[in-house]
Amino acid sequence: MDQDIRQYLTKAKEQQDSGALQSAYQLIKDSIAVAGTSGRTPCIAPELYVVCAEAALQLGCLEISTACLKMYFEGNPPANQFLCRAYLCQGQLKSPPATGSVEDFEEAVLYFLKAIEISKREPRYHFIVFNASVLYFQTVCLLLLPGRCLHLVPSLRQVVQSLEDVADQDHSWRAELMASLKSFGGLWKKGRGCNLSQKLQKILNRHIPPFFTKGDPLYNREKQNFSL
Repeated sequence: MDQDIRQYLTKAKEQQDSGALQSAYQLIKDSIAVAGTSGRTPCIAPELYVVCAEAALQLGCLEISTACLKMYFEGNPPANQFLCRAYLCQGQLKSPPATGSVEDFEEAVLYFLKAIEISKREPRYHFIVFNASVLYFQTVCLLLLPGRCLHLVPSLRQVVQSLEDVADQDHSWRAELMASLKSFGGLWKKGRGCNLSQKLQKILNRHIPPFFTKGDPLYNREKQNFSL
């Protein structure tokens, strides 16, 4: 059954086929129903819940995505790539509209930060730190308003530090986030702000000077799209 589910999910993601997604989800539910009547554990690879949740999110089928993640988390999954991906998917599902409260944004951010902390432990998962940082910034950019941006500083600083911890090679992206954090420098102690300023200037000088104009350290570029 796993193979059939995988084939449907591949078709759903590659061809944007909601019918294939529904077929995969139905097989998952059927397997769970059969296991329930026999008292056995469903014979489905746990990662398929995550892949199905991702495909459903991509196709705008939020109820399926939510249900698949619920089933996955109920299985007490190990801290691996798929748990990180599940957290990223959950963070996107929890991302509120611009009118959402600060608490709503913080709930979504928490899932991105969880994914970052797990992926930092294994070099083979370091790419997820970058992916999470993009999704994080896409979510919190709605908080970049007077009176609300203050709440961004702790989590944004954690994201910036995490990219540095894994030595992410997209220096322009790191500089962009650093510049955003530096713009909130008045909300932090002077020493901490100076440290960030020095790190930002170091990246600009060594890696991406062509992208910046004199006197303007902000790098304006099209935001990167993220896909799992």
